[in-house]
Amino acid sequence: MANTSKLIWILAVALLIAGTLSGIAWYNNQENSLTEAVVVYPEPRPLKDISLLDADGEPFTEQRFAGRWSLVFVGYTFCPDICPTTLADLARIYPELRQLNGPVQVVFVSVDPERDTPERLKAYTAYFNPDFVAATAGHERLMPAVQQLGLIYGIHEREEQDYLVDHSASIALVNPRGELHASFRPGFDEQSMMPLVDGDELVRDLARILRQWGG
Repeated sequence: MANTSKLIWILAVALLIAGTLSGIAWYNNQENSLTEAVVVYPEPRPLKDISLLDADGEPFTEQRFAGRWSLVFVGYTFCPDICPTTLADLARIYPELRQLNGPVQVVFVSVDPERDTPERLKAYTAYFNPDFVAATAGHERLMPAVQQLGLIYGIHEREEQDYLVDHSASIALVNPRGELHASFRPGFDEQSMMPLVDGDELVRDLARILRQWGG
């Protein structure tokens, strides 16, 4: 089982690298004034055939991205560090996100469907903010959706009860047309010793992206 998980992880990384090399461009000139923490796709990528379930048991498809900007983070409720820290920071900046020029939603995609039941997911995200959306699915539907978002995950030692899940620390940005628009990359936080997206930089960069948006 461990070898299979490692193979899945290697393939996911390879696919992500291939996609990144084929489509990402830096937006860091004086006109846009974006920080180096954000990568904007020169041609946003349409999301297709997303088939997840939200924490209420309702379908979560690419249609749920329509008409708003979505910040999508992948993780799991048993995560000991990056997930609760990132969600807490998103909750902290959420009032500022709501003041931006365009509706914004936060979506938490669990990459641990075996343990993250809808009830657990709902309680977990509500702890940070009841407006946050949570979704997941079996790996056959989950892996392609996560890869479309430019993110990756891999489960190791799944036969152990307290197994850990490796996953991206980046936050994907989906535009109101349901296209992958940008990615907010983590920096290394010296206090927590973890790779984390800077919430204050995210707000500033997202505000600039929304001002440029011609949707």
